[in-house]
Parts: sequence; structure tokens; C-alpha cells
Amino acid sequence: MSIHKTGFLLLFGALLSALAVAGPTSRGQAPPPAAARLPLEVRVFDGGKFVGDLGLKDFELLEGGIPQTPEAVFLIRRGQIERREGTTDIRPDLSRKLSILFQLNEYSGKMDEAITHLFTKGLVPGDSLEIQTPVRNYQLSGASLAAKPPAVLAKELIRIVRRDIVQGSVVYNNLLRELKTIVRLIGSAGGERGEEATDTEGEVDSNSPLELQLMRYKEDLQKMEDLRAMTDSSLAAYAEKLRRLPGQKFVFYFYQREFRPEISSNTMDALMMNNQDRPDILAELQTIFPLYHRFLTLDSAKLGQVFADSAANFNFLFLNKTAQRLSNITMREQSEDVFRALSTIAEASGGIVESSQNPDASIETAMRTAESYYLLFFSPAVAAPPGRFIDLNVRVKGRDYKIVHPAGYLTRS
Repeated sequence: MSIHKTGFLLLFGALLSALAVAGPTSRGQAPPPAAARLPLEVRVFDGGKFVGDLGLKDFELLEGGIPQTPEAVFLIRRGQIERREGTTDIRPDLSRKLSILFQLNEYSGKMDEAITHLFTKGLVPGDSLEIQTPVRNYQLSGASLAAKPPAVLAKELIRIVRRDIVQGSVVYNNLLRELKTIVRLIGSAGGERGEEATDTEGEVDSNSPLELQLMRYKEDLQKMEDLRAMTDSSLAAYAEKLRRLPGQKFVFYFYQREFRPEISSNTMDALMMNNQDRPDILAELQTIFPLYHRFLTLDSAKLGQVFADSAANFNFLFLNKTAQRLSNITMREQSEDVFRALSTIAEASGGIVESSQNPDASIETAMRTAESYYLLFFSPAVAAPPGRFIDLNVRVKGRDYKIVHPAGYLTRS
């Protein structure tokens, strides 16, 4: 298995193992005595500003469309209770567990600022931190984070993340360069003229027959697709592990926009026209077209439900970038399936979707949004068989605020 593919799967494989052994980092607060009560993170915004002056009487809750009465509300800021109202025997576990996942093919210097921001402004005493790079998993307990100054920890992690991203993307980036070279060679065979193919680290023979170049191109396209392996089962298993963790859980997933080198439509037309007497080449060209039409296999709706049920605040930080302009090559985006699935997960969990070319701005926005919220406790009353997803809807009486919260929960026996 390639390093890059291993890194992609490690985001949910090695991380699952780490989460399985991770224990609570409680701040001396016992779990709620009434197991039937469910906490619901609710964020209320007026424009872009968090509304922090609401009380229990201000909230309306619909469970499966049926009005329910919330029993208690806590206003939480940076892991601390600022205000509480309602039933007095509820004691939420406010220990914070942060997970930062990096799925990047290149390291930008702006990521240094994002990591520095995380350690110097994002973390609070008692937090535990999970870092997942394309190569391996790192865990820092509250004690580990307190052992060194935040600026020192940031410098150490910057070095580690940069090294792992470079190492983990070697196979992917070599394959990307090889694909560009092959596309240029095919373009030359189709009558296109442009810059010479000199940016490859792969073994591409410019004198090989056109049919062999087409075969190599298809093989490399499939390899690139395989490197992006992400399945419903791996994501659902990750959500289940998050669900089992105690305390408050925050996930920040960095994903970089990807582009795939494709043969231009003009070149394809010319190759079809000029090789009418070559059924072998025509057949190869015909088999390329299906590779350009990618089928979305992830069940976004189902994944949204299991992440909503996990009670983890999932934030999708999409690092945008502009496609290269290369002669004879069409650089086609291939991030749309992952973007759709992870955006659905973030929205269903009550997190945000942030698209930017600046990772520092993205992590700052996500952490600022995540740190303040209401914990609304209620006792589920809707009767349903195990595994049924129950929608939740929270409103503020008489106000037209933007309200963000997990979409619901899954029933259990």
C-alpha cells in the first residue's frame, strides 16, 4: 500500500485505534446522573455574532416534530460554565478533546500560522489534542500540553506536520507529474504543440507508441483514484468512536482541493479523427471517457446522521487553490465528492464549512465559532425502534436568529 493511501486511511484507521484507548480527561465533574437525558450543543448567531444572553425559557425544542420541554441549559465558553439554568442535578463533563486532521498534498507556509494559532490562542488548560497527518497519529494529553510553552509546542508540531505531509504526498505528487507528462505526449500525438514534458520523476518513454501511452495514462488515472480511498464504513466507524468518547469533542479536518490532469477535448477529437484506421487506439480512447465521469459513492445523508449522533462538533476546512494553467492539459477538479460528503457531515453535526486559501484564517474562524455554545439537556420521549434517526429542531422564541446544532440522534435499545 502506498504511503499516500496509507496516510488517507490513517485518518480513520490509526485514529480509530487511538480513540479506542483514549480515556476521559475530566475536570472533576461527574457525568449526568440521569442517563436518559441527552445534551445538545446549540449555537445562536445574530448575523455573525454569538448571542450569549438567552435563558431556558427562550428555547423551543422539537423532537421528531413533537414539542419537548428542555430541562436545563448551560452557557459554555472555552470549556467553562458561564451561566446555568434549570434542573440542578445535571453536571456535564466539560473536558475538551480536539482532533486536527490534515489531508494535504503540499505544505504551505501559511499552515505555520494556523498551527501557531492553535497552540497560542485555541487551546485552554486541560484540553487534550489529537493530530492526524497523512503518515501517523500523535496524541497530546493535558499534561503533555502543559509541560512546554505553547510557542515551543507549536514549533515542534510545525516541523512534524511539514515533514509528514511532504513524506506522505511523495507518491501522489510523483504520479501527478507523470500524468502531466503523459498528457503532453498524447497531445503531441494528437497534433497539439506546447511546452516540452520535463517535469516528471516517473519512467515515461516519449518514444513509446500512442496505444501504450494511453494504457499508461488509464493506469495512472486509476492509481490516483485509488489513493483517494474513503468509504462509508471507515467514516461511520470514526463517528462511532467519537460518540463513545466522554466530554466535549471538536474535529477540525483540513482538506486540500485536488486537480486531475486530463486530455483536452480538442486533443481527444483529433486523436479520434486521425486514427479511424486504428481500432485498438479508438478502443483505448473510448475507455478513457468513463474515467472522467466519477460516481459519488459516499452516502452523505447517512454519514450526516451518524456524525450528528456522535455529539462531536465536526468542522470541514477546505483549502482552496487555483488550478495550474498548462498547455495541452485540462486540470479538472476531483474534490467534489469528498467536499459534498464532508460538508454534509459538518452541517449535520453543528459544525462549519470554511473554504479559504488561508489555513490560519480557517482555523481561527472554526475555533472561535466552536468555543461558545449552549448545552441544552432534554429527556428523549419519541418511541422508535433501535437505529431510527430522530430529527431535532431548536428555535428561539420570537426571534429570527441563525441556530446551529446537531441534526438529531439515533435511537438505541
